[in-house]
Amino acid sequence: MREIELTELLGAIYRKIMKRLSHYAKAEGLSMTEGMVLWRIHRLGTTRVSEIATQIGLPPSTLTGVLDRLVADDWLERVDDPEDRRAVVMKSTPKLAEFVKGGMSASSKSLARCFRNLPPKMLDRLVADLGSVLECLDSDEEARR
Repeated sequence: MREIELTELLGAIYRKIMKRLSHYAKAEGLSMTEGMVLWRIHRLGTTRVSEIATQIGLPPSTLTGVLDRLVADDWLERVDDPEDRRAVVMKSTPKLAEFVKGGMSASSKSLARCFRNLPPKMLDRLVADLGSVLECLDSDEEARR
């Protein structure tokens, strides 16, 4: 049952990190979900809604409402998909670029304070090990399809 323990630990770590970072989103009038969507789009670049939904784990219907608000507030832009003229993709705006630039610096400092007592080699190992866990989960998903 170590897998359950691992899942509980990862969930607790995720919640604590999100709580620590939530005030950066709130300062801009964003919910944590909106902040996560913006970050994911920033990281993915111009991308389809279905890809964003998969990456974040939100149902497309929920994500559509979030995206509508973010477009209305000029965080994102809907543009025609160059590969499929029937589809649209989400694209970041200069407003999002500025937020990420400022928020990244502040959140990076905040996270650095969280992890400052961990030796650099341990952090490197954690990143590598968690990357391996993600690869295992991805492989299992692929095998189930």
